Amino acid sequence: MDGYDQRNDRAEGALNCPDCRQELQDYLDGTLDKKRSLGVFLHLRECAACRVEHDALHAVFMRLDTLPELEAPADFDAAVLASVPYAAYRAMEPLRRERVPVFLEDHFLPAWMRARVTRAGGLIAAAGATGAWLAGPGQAWLLVVAAAGAAPEILLRLQWVGRRLVGVRRAEG
Repeated sequence: MDGYDQRNDRAEGALNCPDCRQELQDYLDGTLDKKRSLGVFLHLRECAACRVEHDALHAVFMRLDTLPELEAPADFDAAVLASVPYAAYRAMEPLRRERVPVFLEDHFLPAWMRARVTRAGGLIAAAGATGAWLAGPGQAWLLVVAAAGAAPEILLRLQWVGRRLVGVRRAEG
C-alpha cells in the first residue's frame, strides 16, 4: 500500500454534528457555497439527529413564512432608543453612522498601489513616457506606459475627492 487512503478524500469535506448544526440556517437560506452545502447535505443524509433538527428548523421557517407582514409602528425607533441605556447607545454610534462607500475606503486599493514609492515611480514613468511620445514619432505604447504610471496617483486622488464629496453631502444633510 502506498500510504494513500481514499477515505481521506471523503472525510476532508465531512462535517461533524456541531459544525452541521451551526450551518443549518445558512443551508436552509441557501447562502452556503456549493462545497459547504454539499457537506451539510451529506451529513444530513447520514445523521438522524441532525436531520431531525433540520426538519424542525425547516418547519419553523415554513410557519414563519405564512405569517402576515406587519408594518412597524411610527414610533418604533424612538421606543427602542428610549429603552437603550445612554452609554450603550453612545457605544453603538459607529454602527448608526452612515458608512463611506467601500470604494472610498483606504484599504480598497492595495497597499503597494498606495505606497509613495509606487506613486512617485509611476509619475516619473508617466512623465518620461509622455515626454518621449511628444518628442518622438508618437508611438502608441508610450501612452499606455504613461497611463499605467499615472493610474495609482489618479485613483488615490479620485478616492480623496470622493471622500470630500461624501463629507460635504453629510454636512448638508
